[in-house]
Amino acid sequence: MSEPTVLIAGAGLGGLSLAQALRGYGIPVRLFERDATPWDRPQGYRLHLEADALNALREVLSPERHALFEATAMRTTAFTTILSPALQVIKQIPTGDGQDAEHWPQYVTDENVHRNVDRATLREILLDGLEEHTRFGKEIVSYESTDDGVTVTFADGTTDHGDILVGADGIRSAVRAQRAPNLQIMDAGVQAIYGRIPWEAAVAVLPEAALRDIFAIGMDSRKVFLGLGAVDFPTEPSTAAVRAARPGLLKARGDYVVCIVGGRHEHFPLSHDELRTRPPAQLREVALSVIEDWPEQARHAIAAAEPESFFSVGMYSSVPGRLERHGNVTLLGDAVHAMTPTLGRGANLAMRDGALLSPRIRKIADGTATVSAAVAAYEDEMTRYGFDVVRASVSMGEQRMSQHPLPR
Repeated sequence: MSEPTVLIAGAGLGGLSLAQALRGYGIPVRLFERDATPWDRPQGYRLHLEADALNALREVLSPERHALFEATAMRTTAFTTILSPALQVIKQIPTGDGQDAEHWPQYVTDENVHRNVDRATLREILLDGLEEHTRFGKEIVSYESTDDGVTVTFADGTTDHGDILVGADGIRSAVRAQRAPNLQIMDAGVQAIYGRIPWEAAVAVLPEAALRDIFAIGMDSRKVFLGLGAVDFPTEPSTAAVRAARPGLLKARGDYVVCIVGGRHEHFPLSHDELRTRPPAQLREVALSVIEDWPEQARHAIAAAEPESFFSVGMYSSVPGRLERHGNVTLLGDAVHAMTPTLGRGANLAMRDGALLSPRIRKIADGTATVSAAVAAYEDEMTRYGFDVVRASVSMGEQRMSQHPLPR
């Protein structure tokens, strides 16, 4: 086969990582995203990146884009901080960065490296150069796979054709529903409300460790939690873009701390479906009500957040299972190994998937592998590490927030 055309359902971090790598190889790629624009819905604020994502970004980004990433990514201390409900530091737990010497031998060092990044800024960097290859407002609802390739059908009735289809379309993946209907998603029994505290306000109400460590979390006897994660840009994003001679590439953003109030459904006065209909300022009031019995320091932190920054998230997990052989359709990221954020590794694994799949597709282009062999090799490794992390995430979630266990 000559260079295969790759269709990617979903322009999230994993799909974009794959597309950046494929474009670097000169392999034709088309991305289809159901949202009308990259910013149609809230997708979170701060992300924690460890070795998987950091190494993947080294591989999939051009040197210029990677330099922009480094200029805007906060280097944290290598601790997770445990707080009391009064936001006093109980302990700081050393946190490894998950370096995988077998998969990333060229990047393994003695340095324990973590980054806290702004999700929107990272997405802007990953979208750069892919504009003409990405179509927004195009939701893939089904596909037909033959020996001649894959034809996808969109919600608007139109179609497209390529050699390989990658379902990177998230936890409610239409591609997974057809490709692997045996792989199920379960409600974790937990929900959360996210908000953003401006840096100046955060400094006034939070302990220093919550501003410098990877993440800080306080919890009460119900296992209701308040999570805090800082994004202190080394260089403000729009300024970094100007210095890189790319003015306008990155939007201006100020430093902040993300705040997350979460717990089991029964500890919230409204269901997740009801929370989704509430305006942001009302969600802040709901978050305050969930921790109304906590000391005033915690409530002050939520009250200091921007009223319009709040949104709700329901938490779900994949149920590990067997991904049967197929050929020219595969899956990536949350479409196959979704997990709750207890380990902070979902985005990391999605980007690792993109960096793992792209060189296998390159082998198809240079004639050293068939489509079915390349996809099978990717899926064998991806499901091994992906489902291992899902299991670990569920185990930690059971301990920290009474997440539902996996089915027996």
